[in-house]
Amino acid sequence: MNMINSVYPLLPVFIIIVTLYFISWLYAKWDIFSLKIHRKFWNYILLITYLISGLAGLIAVVKINYKIEIPVYDKLLNWHVTFGIGMFIIAFFHLLNHLNYYFPLLFKKRFFQKKIYNNKTSATDRNQFVYLLFLLGAVTIISQVIFIREFMSVLAGNELVLGIIMSVWMLLTGWGALAGRQNVPALFSFQRGVRMLIFLAFIPVILIDLIYFLKYLLFPPGTIAGLGTALAGALILLFPVCFLSGYLFTAFSTILSASANKNRIGSAYAYESLGSLAGGVLFSIILGRYLNSIQILGLMTSAVIIICISINGRGFTKKTLFFLTAGVLLPVVIFISKPDNWLKKILLPNQNIILNKSTRYGNLVITEQAGQLNFYENNYLQFYTENMMANEEAVHFAMARHDKPEKVLLISGGIAGMIKEIMKYDVEKVTYLETNPEVFLHWKNHLIEQKDGDCIEIVRSDIRSFLSGTKEVYDVILINLPAPSTIGYNRFYTYEFFKIIKQHCNNLTVVCTNLPSTVNYPEENALEINSSLWKTMGMHFKNLLLVPGEKNYFLASDTILTKNITDIIFRRGIETEYVNQYYFDDNLLDMRSSSIVSQFNPHSKINRDFKPYIFVKQSHHWLSQFNINYWFIIVIPALLFLFFFFKQDAVTIGLYTGGFTAASLEIVMMLAFQIFVGSIYLASAFFFSAFMGGLFAGSYLKTTEVRSGLINHYYKLQFGLALFAMILPFLINMTDYFSGYAIFIRLIFFILVFILAFGVGFEFNLASKLPQREFSMISGINYSTDLAGSAFGAFLTSLFLLPVLGLVSTCLIIAGLNIISGTVTFLFCNRK
Repeated sequence: MNMINSVYPLLPVFIIIVTLYFISWLYAKWDIFSLKIHRKFWNYILLITYLISGLAGLIAVVKINYKIEIPVYDKLLNWHVTFGIGMFIIAFFHLLNHLNYYFPLLFKKRFFQKKIYNNKTSATDRNQFVYLLFLLGAVTIISQVIFIREFMSVLAGNELVLGIIMSVWMLLTGWGALAGRQNVPALFSFQRGVRMLIFLAFIPVILIDLIYFLKYLLFPPGTIAGLGTALAGALILLFPVCFLSGYLFTAFSTILSASANKNRIGSAYAYESLGSLAGGVLFSIILGRYLNSIQILGLMTSAVIIICISINGRGFTKKTLFFLTAGVLLPVVIFISKPDNWLKKILLPNQNIILNKSTRYGNLVITEQAGQLNFYENNYLQFYTENMMANEEAVHFAMARHDKPEKVLLISGGIAGMIKEIMKYDVEKVTYLETNPEVFLHWKNHLIEQKDGDCIEIVRSDIRSFLSGTKEVYDVILINLPAPSTIGYNRFYTYEFFKIIKQHCNNLTVVCTNLPSTVNYPEENALEINSSLWKTMGMHFKNLLLVPGEKNYFLASDTILTKNITDIIFRRGIETEYVNQYYFDDNLLDMRSSSIVSQFNPHSKINRDFKPYIFVKQSHHWLSQFNINYWFIIVIPALLFLFFFFKQDAVTIGLYTGGFTAASLEIVMMLAFQIFVGSIYLASAFFFSAFMGGLFAGSYLKTTEVRSGLINHYYKLQFGLALFAMILPFLINMTDYFSGYAIFIRLIFFILVFILAFGVGFEFNLASKLPQREFSMISGINYSTDLAGSAFGAFLTSLFLLPVLGLVSTCLIIAGLNIISGTVTFLFCNRK
């Protein structure tokens, strides 16, 4: 029996439960939480699986015995078996924990002497914890970027998935920080910290493998993993890393403060941020450019082991030698065995992987299948060769309508075979760009097979950056990009993009772009997407024509666009295999076109860069496949954010709002950067690095020890963040005037990110010195509060505030929150 992709998920349930149980047991062994809590948690899970499996089984018995029709019977049966599997596995662990009770003669009860922990930390160990904080920051930032990349790649995710991953990461990290606020100095040692840090560096290697393996087991090729799956997967697979990293920050910062009998939580935050800065820069410059995820994690684990051994300073023991050997061999084994290729092949069955490379634009994978080449970016199919129908439609629908096309701009699709079709018009020059220019470095020979290769100009640049920096005018512009399912692709369907396109047109230029077909029973959101694009293009061109084919092709020009495509092709003697009078009827094509256009909403909104209406509707369309309402997943987090906002005190409200502000405005600037410069895939690590550099500078800044002065700085800083949020839209719009100067734009954005992070880091520094609590309580509460605000900011801004309300409204809302929090602190200051 084939257990892969079977009806009942035996292997996935087994893998998930065993992994989580091991992690839970290990954390209990490390005293992150007690063994009693570990067992209590699994007893509750055992009870839940028993109740669900038993109830579903009873309903099945009733149906069979009394012949009652139950519409959801198949789902209940699946639940009965799935939870039954889970109940058996958990019960087996429960039995192992109580063998001495069931078999007292075979397993005598052992009495363990309670461990006595040394409460004192030597001066050497105190300095060593600074190194551990630095390593913690580096490990965390590298792991975070890799997990985001891999989740987005495996789930072919958009900003909805990204928002979930980032929010779950921050919430779980905050939970771990909160869990570490009790009695850390009494239960912790440098050696334990080292073991935990090595585990934190290594466990992502296993978890990344599980992401691919579970995706393959649960979702056969061609099926889509829904939002619920993304949430469940993030909670399960990110818990070991995020929870432990949050706990370790509280533990390290508490020991650093307790050993000096002085509040050094701000300094601990600075050391961790400095490590994140170093890790982000290293990832951006070297690791992310040349290595895949598993190779990076292997090298990171090896580096952590070697550094920890070198700073331990206790000589070589057998255990030390074992770890050192493992640290050296791990990356060697990974580089030789190339496990990343195995993982990619799991999701691309029956395809031969020709190229698997990390680029600054994304992970590029090229596969071969029965002579056809498939090009994937971040596991998303960009295009494939040998698709004669798509190539002919994308080219001839537009090219045939221009009397004499000489200069052609081709945006994606050349390698797929479109250049061959373009050459049938005897053009003088074809300017060809791809969303990932790295494709040209590895497949240029396949592109230029014909003798006309000299007239092809390959441009290795971001598409919008190139168009902003050239004054070339084209006769035909062909745009063949994936649907705007992400904000990254949406920027090629906006008012601002077609404004740039219009600058490269003359009165006879024909522009063509496309969307997925809506010929048969169009879904409401899909129809609204087409309506918005139609209206957006109509803002710049006098004449529009929709041609339904394998896709909906949108043609735009300032000249009249004739409708009889087959007559034109016949008269001009253009040789085609598919787009001709044998397969197309002009009258029928015109009727279908008119029918679709008549359904367009005349009141549809214009799609803009900073108000991406099409992306929002595309998200609605995507969610409709899983019967999930878009507004439901927005309203619940928004209400939770407001609930916790009004639950904060005069100190934590600033941290909560500061975390929200930091995450929200960073997303705003990353989107703006992507619009103006592109290549956010690699730039995200630069953004994180600039942000961490600002956090380090702000949190390490020396402050007054006078409480009144601290509060005075604290509320003024919140008003300062409000002012920054209010002027940010102006600064971003000013950046548009420097289009074409990518280096200067990068510098502007990195300075803005640094300033934002400096303010937030200084805010954390001040907040850590205001409360009169134990060091562990201050560290755990402040860090978790900051991360909770960041989680809500990342989720709500990327999914609702920015796409729906736009740039200005988003920044004004953020400014308003900071004014409220600053006012609360100001009133508290006056009352005191």
